[in-house]
Amino acid sequence: PKMFKFCVVFLLCGLLTPSQGLVGSASVSARVDKDVLESAITGSLANGNLLEGLLGGLLGGGGLVGGLLGGNGLVGGLLGGLLGKNGLLGTIQGLTGLKIVNITLPKITLSFLPGVGLQLNIYTQLLVDGNGAVGGLLQLQVEANITARVRLVQDKSGALKLVIENCKTLLGDVNIPAHLSHILFPVCLLPRLKVPLVEKTLKSVLGGVLPRLLCPVVDTVLGVVNSLLGSVTSVLPLGALGDLRYTLSSLPIIGDKSIQLDLNLLLRDAAGNVVEPVRGLSSPVTLLPTTGRGVQVGLSQDVLGAVLGLAQKQGAFNLDITSSAVPSSISLSTSALVSAFPQLSTVVPGSLPLALRVRLADVPEVSLRDGKATATLQGTIDVVTRRPGFPVQTLFSLDSDIGLNITPSVASGKLRTSLAIDRVKLRLASSQIGPINASRLEGWVTDALTAAYVPAINSAVSAGIPLPNILNTNFENSQVDIADVRLSFPSIA
Repeated sequence: PKMFKFCVVFLLCGLLTPSQGLVGSASVSARVDKDVLESAITGSLANGNLLEGLLGGLLGGGGLVGGLLGGNGLVGGLLGGLLGKNGLLGTIQGLTGLKIVNITLPKITLSFLPGVGLQLNIYTQLLVDGNGAVGGLLQLQVEANITARVRLVQDKSGALKLVIENCKTLLGDVNIPAHLSHILFPVCLLPRLKVPLVEKTLKSVLGGVLPRLLCPVVDTVLGVVNSLLGSVTSVLPLGALGDLRYTLSSLPIIGDKSIQLDLNLLLRDAAGNVVEPVRGLSSPVTLLPTTGRGVQVGLSQDVLGAVLGLAQKQGAFNLDITSSAVPSSISLSTSALVSAFPQLSTVVPGSLPLALRVRLADVPEVSLRDGKATATLQGTIDVVTRRPGFPVQTLFSLDSDIGLNITPSVASGKLRTSLAIDRVKLRLASSQIGPINASRLEGWVTDALTAAYVPAINSAVSAGIPLPNILNTNFENSQVDIADVRLSFPSIA
């Protein structure tokens, strides 16, 4: 199968009209080029040994074709009438035990019927064995072209399905190896009867039988495609966070050269509760045209926001940072702050350990803009201490805006995110030591968050976001582009 480069695209679609998808769902869209679909079908046929199963079930000696092509079957009768001693070619000896013993891996080509379905063209070769009346084995190689028109429908459960509207078979050459021609002809008659005449007659006979027997090959191919399409809708685990479910939001759009699948992504927490998009409305995904070939997947920013929100609701973004969680170069003690805030020494005698209590007030706000993915965390950071024999004392509380850079990547079929501190803005909320300039604490707090907080939240979302199964496409190490409505997408080669 051909190798393709794939692309996963994040889109900022906040300026577009709201999606008509399911309540609580985020938007995902995928575009599949016909070359990818053809390769996926051929690869599945080859890897799944489906033709061997078809051969054993339908085309074996005791199967459908075996019965029709056997000595007492339909072709046996036709051969008796056309090729027997009293038939059209009286000089040809009778044939018995005719059966198809092999089908070569078909060459699949597709033509898209916009808004309807596909035209499926299957080219294959058949190997037919038969015993000659004079002894010996006859082998025929028959070329077959099968053309089927199929329509794409959606069943009651919402699953995609291709159904056959019509199927036609055209037989090509019927090849009889020259060294086996004596099986059909007595040696003395060879000069008077040409092999091409036999080929023409056999082709006429087989042409009356094989077309309706080869349409099961189309059923097998459609079974492969339907299985590939059906795997798009699935429930996938999100580790301790819960799970997600991909469903079709509408019947796929069939264009001239590609199929577009619009999906809803429904997230549920570990208790089975649906997680609503951050803004309450799901932003649709619009895939811009590409000149390349492959599979293109677009995810709205709601997908990432919903997953981070799910982690936040489970407390993953709340953390107590103590001195044991940071390197010795970051001092979490009252003595580290005395130089900036001398009044601290009048409230807290000596040097006491400090802790930072980070609590988020709301779900993270995700933004995809200007080629960057960011998340903003709004919450409070309490700076607390404790003297031996006394309860925990809050020295001051800070309102915080923590800006995170999000670096997306794809590994093991999942969208992975790496979070890193971009900026920290602090405002004084309350103080037990008098007025302080909160901005003077930003560097100190940033160091502590970088050392302890960021690794903790990265661990919380390390399960990643499973990507939809688009024709068993391997997105490993795919390029991930972050785009908004002002940026174009790269082509897929």
